[in-house]
Amino acid sequence: MKIKDENISPNEALKVALALLPLHAQEGGRRESLVESELLRAITELHFSEDTARALIWSIRRQFEVLALLDPIDLNEGKWAFVSYPAYLLACSWLSCLSTPGQVLFPSGYWSNDAPECDKDVQRAILRQMEIARQQLNPQAAPIRVVHVAWAWIRLADRFLMHRREDKARQGQKTFGLIGGRFNLDDLPLNHQLRPKILREVSEIDSDVVKANITSTLKRELKEEIDLVAGVHYSYEEDVSVLPVYKEVNGPSNRHAFSAYKFYLYEIKLTHIGETHLLSQISNRSDNLKWFSIDEMISPQRFDGNSAYVDVLHQAWGKELDKKLRSIPDSSASSLTFAGESKMLDLMGDSAAVFQFGKPGKEKPISPSRALSEAEWQILILLGWHARGFEILLADNSELKLLEGGWIDAANLIPTIRSLQDKIQPSLRGLVEVRENRFAALRIAPDILFFSASLFQYQFRGSNAGGGEVRIKRLDVLTPWAKLYGEVYERDIKGSTLSILRELEKGDEPSSEWDRALRDQLGDGLRSIGLRRLWSMKGNTTCLIEGLKPIPGTDGYR
Repeated sequence: MKIKDENISPNEALKVALALLPLHAQEGGRRESLVESELLRAITELHFSEDTARALIWSIRRQFEVLALLDPIDLNEGKWAFVSYPAYLLACSWLSCLSTPGQVLFPSGYWSNDAPECDKDVQRAILRQMEIARQQLNPQAAPIRVVHVAWAWIRLADRFLMHRREDKARQGQKTFGLIGGRFNLDDLPLNHQLRPKILREVSEIDSDVVKANITSTLKRELKEEIDLVAGVHYSYEEDVSVLPVYKEVNGPSNRHAFSAYKFYLYEIKLTHIGETHLLSQISNRSDNLKWFSIDEMISPQRFDGNSAYVDVLHQAWGKELDKKLRSIPDSSASSLTFAGESKMLDLMGDSAAVFQFGKPGKEKPISPSRALSEAEWQILILLGWHARGFEILLADNSELKLLEGGWIDAANLIPTIRSLQDKIQPSLRGLVEVRENRFAALRIAPDILFFSASLFQYQFRGSNAGGGEVRIKRLDVLTPWAKLYGEVYERDIKGSTLSILRELEKGDEPSSEWDRALRDQLGDGLRSIGLRRLWSMKGNTTCLIEGLKPIPGTDGYR
């Protein structure tokens, strides 16, 4: 600032401006106005050069304009007039601070990185209000924060793994994002970190140094969020999809501003060890890690109130997002051994029974190479129950842990599972898989896995004239490690359908084309509780499937 008399402090010019601010009545609209040329003359009389005075006045005026304190009509005529008494007060407060040596609005350390959370919340609110206003009132506003993000596609079946976002839950904010996170300087080699202009380099949206090192961000984030190590638990490939720069007012805590985001996407392929290790981590971190179906990824909110932060994907692919998500490769270490209708399987109803394998109507009985022990059959049924997603209550003293995808963590049961595996391996090779001498699962698609009819009971109620109800009950199974809960399927049926079921119960061939009608009405419901079908051929006779018993006390119907 150029001053003719070097003994004059710049604060004096600000004090003059403060003293000349036009007044405004506390009530009503009465107000003064200040001709800007009068302020210029008053400041130059303090022995400031005219250029310096003009620059100072321009600075003050611009600050007041940004704060929307001055009447724009008067301002166009070269006059200052405040739009209200509160506006006048803010202008006085602001100039009082600027003109008073040593005056601050916040205590020392208020904006430090380790400020208390309560202060950070206030800072975030200040920044958010300013940045939203700046963006909304100026369509050409530029972002002031650049963020580079590495995201990982981790898909098992039709679900994607998501991690709770680092900022605390806030109303209206999406709660879960893809695995991964922001680039930071520690992701660079040390010699890069020490470069004098590195902060400017990484603040460029198309930063070459970030692009060359963003996989370090990916590896760090996967280690931090899900404890996976590259080369041990997974490999990765870059998703060639190029996402446009995404802009919004966002950021965790007080790192909140109108931001420009550059996303880098990677497809993850898990190793066998990595897949079960990941499932174990999800079990241990269930509050922060959740699976989202494709529909849940796209929809604004899940049934439990959680939501997927994939706004950039909506921006990039719009109505094609569903198609894009379905095209992402599965991350599983290996495909299921048993999949498709030709490999449908009914698990045996007790340790001395047999499996039923094959398409409906063409099932073949398959026996283990040696009879199963009771414990082996129980663990088989438990694995089947878990593969289907049926309810299981673990015993209080059970060391067994249920993981996603039908896997269990049960190191102490591995000898029993190995023995089971050995006995069924010749005829049903690959049905039971064991990993790391700790994890086990049935490698079969849930939609083709069923249970013996001996684990079900039935009841038909109503009359042939008025119709009625069919009731199928899957029984509870008690094991030393857990209680496997049953389930009931009920459906209202027409009198004609009830008549068909009663004829089947008696072993009489129903008249007309009944088979398709029953499948259409009952097939999906029966399979939903684990029963492949309700009837079968026994010799030349069509009847209810062998092993199915009436619910006690009902004689099947009433």
